[in-house]
Amino acid sequence: MVSDLTSKFSSNSFDTAAKVTSVFGPPELLGTSPDHLQSPPAVAMMPGIAMDKADGGTPSFYVGYTGDDKILWFKIQPDSNGNEQYVSEIRIDKGSPSRGGRRTLFSQLTPNTQWNVRSRVHRYGGSPYAVYDGLILFCNASDCGLYLFDANSALAPRRIAQQDDRLWYANMVIHPSKKFAVAVREDHRNGDIGALAVLVAIPLPSDLDADEFKPTDDAVLFSQSDFVSSPVFSPLNDEIAFYTWNHPNMNWDATTLHRATLSFDANGVANGLDNLAIVAEGEGDVQESIYQPRFDDAGRLHFLVDRSGFWNPYYVDSDGKTNQSLAKSMKADFAVAEWEFGFSTFQPVPGKPDEVVVRYIAGGRAHLYQLNIVPHEMTELPTPEWSVMDAFHFGVDPKSGSQILMMLGGRPKSTVSLFTYFMNDAPDAKQLVFGGASVTMLSDEDISIPSEIEFPTRLPPFDNDQVGQGGSDATAFAYFYPPTNKNFAGPAGELPPLLVLSHGGPTFQADPIYNSQIQFWTTRGFAVADVNYGGSTGKGRAYRERLYPWFGIVDVQDCCAAALHLAETGKVDRQRLTIMGESAGGFCTLAALTFLPEVFAAGASVCGMSDLELFAQETHKFEAHYIDRLVGPYPEARDRIAAWSPINSVDRLECPTVFFHGADDKIVPPNQATVLAEALKDKGVMVGHVEIPGEGHGFRKAENISIEIFNEK
Repeated sequence: MVSDLTSKFSSNSFDTAAKVTSVFGPPELLGTSPDHLQSPPAVAMMPGIAMDKADGGTPSFYVGYTGDDKILWFKIQPDSNGNEQYVSEIRIDKGSPSRGGRRTLFSQLTPNTQWNVRSRVHRYGGSPYAVYDGLILFCNASDCGLYLFDANSALAPRRIAQQDDRLWYANMVIHPSKKFAVAVREDHRNGDIGALAVLVAIPLPSDLDADEFKPTDDAVLFSQSDFVSSPVFSPLNDEIAFYTWNHPNMNWDATTLHRATLSFDANGVANGLDNLAIVAEGEGDVQESIYQPRFDDAGRLHFLVDRSGFWNPYYVDSDGKTNQSLAKSMKADFAVAEWEFGFSTFQPVPGKPDEVVVRYIAGGRAHLYQLNIVPHEMTELPTPEWSVMDAFHFGVDPKSGSQILMMLGGRPKSTVSLFTYFMNDAPDAKQLVFGGASVTMLSDEDISIPSEIEFPTRLPPFDNDQVGQGGSDATAFAYFYPPTNKNFAGPAGELPPLLVLSHGGPTFQADPIYNSQIQFWTTRGFAVADVNYGGSTGKGRAYRERLYPWFGIVDVQDCCAAALHLAETGKVDRQRLTIMGESAGGFCTLAALTFLPEVFAAGASVCGMSDLELFAQETHKFEAHYIDRLVGPYPEARDRIAAWSPINSVDRLECPTVFFHGADDKIVPPNQATVLAEALKDKGVMVGHVEIPGEGHGFRKAENISIEIFNEK
């Protein structure tokens, strides 16, 4: 239950005062004067910052290496039709990416054109293309087809595979022979909820200059699990590795790591798996989440697993023995929950089989290390004050032959951007080079810089025994953003209002990266608390399992506790606390307003749930049993599920509330907002309800994201 509200876009200006009035009524509703909220310079700045609103959050582009001297990057750039892509390349020239050598392979920046590079698998997608030696294979969401083209050719992309729009693909990897690719395929020919997820081999055409490619049948390699992910080839032999999981688990609960040997048909295309074996999985009642299988040049299989309680690196040696890569376990997560395909937060270093590059998050900052797995030595690689790193890929500098680590990085004062890191032997020779564009609409003096706060979860009015909270001394975490605007100061003696943000997932996390949605509020006199409630990732398995089976209790209490803690410590005004959340965070928002109505003065739900029973009945396959762990299995826990659903306690929700929802949302259907909004309207509560045709779980179209941000205000 994470939404897509971090898409990039361009926007027109809007009459913001009219939007505020039409949804929430006058600004006095929040106990704040219009002058305080909308001083003239701030109003003039609104369209600009709204244009940049979605630059924070999830990575804005994927990275690949085409071979030779070219880095390929795919930037998410939604147009007015909601299509997302901008595929370009950067040529490495004299040890650095050359802007003069950059060219666009193709782009989709105008409505009604052919391409929309995005995968639909799991409804969240991810990893929409593969790159190898100049070949580029990508998913086109416009027709769910797989398309192939040569980066060195002027020919347009052409469709391959079975060419049925009910077959969805993701997570492709091109075999070194270039005769086939392996991909995850989701088969919707018999409906959505039972869509089969399998690992398939897809023949690649031998004549890349043909005007069109003939359809071919996929060869199913693995179909024994509910879900499959992350296929990877060994550079030494015909081995392949991947991981799987089954209902009722999500992949951050329990996965199984497999390896096998590929078998081939007469044309050299994979058609089966031999010697299929389980490499790692939990034992008995002990579950393990295993991510990101990677082979090194010596054939060892590396992966991340939370065996110690945190996602740490391990590897399997040539004798089949599993070893810890670190000298001892670290209380730090080297991975993130894989809602999408294609996360890459560690990689073996080519040409140095004993070394891997890893990253972990601690204290709100990402740390990059070069790890030698034999003496278990870690050498920190200097970086700016980054708070996120992802999309690790290696390439080669054609001039020096040294390895180049390509990655995404971002920090509180800059959006996620593409960087190249030159892995020279001399530590003082390492160089960080800027690659992709990083644009913010604010000066540094106007950007609010967050600090991570840790706060007690037991605050009045929560004097009861708090289930799932880890004991009476339990704490939770948030990133606190103070109001910041170099041209304005709040009225003397007046504390700022607070906006609490509840992230989606709920098994997800807030990161302290530049986020225009947050800066929109902080430049206008609001403080913001982006809460990593119990159940969030980044703090180990025990912390993320605090939410089991207390979804709607633990997250709500932690968000309320964060707000009350900030009020109690004199940082915000107790009478002007507000809350907003997306997807699962929208449910948290509605539950807080309903079941703890004394805390917040107003709230906004974006693609949020109001009826957990309806969600259990109607959601898609990927999350079909998520509710089993979050609250209880349906229908056995029906009474509990109903009791925790805001729709069944409308009499308790009294404060102004606004709902935003896409009419085509298949993850949280739009009736989740409609029913509660109508019920609140019938009882006389001030309510706004914005349902937008053509949008799904989160808004992709530029004008609709602008509608959302201005109506939030």
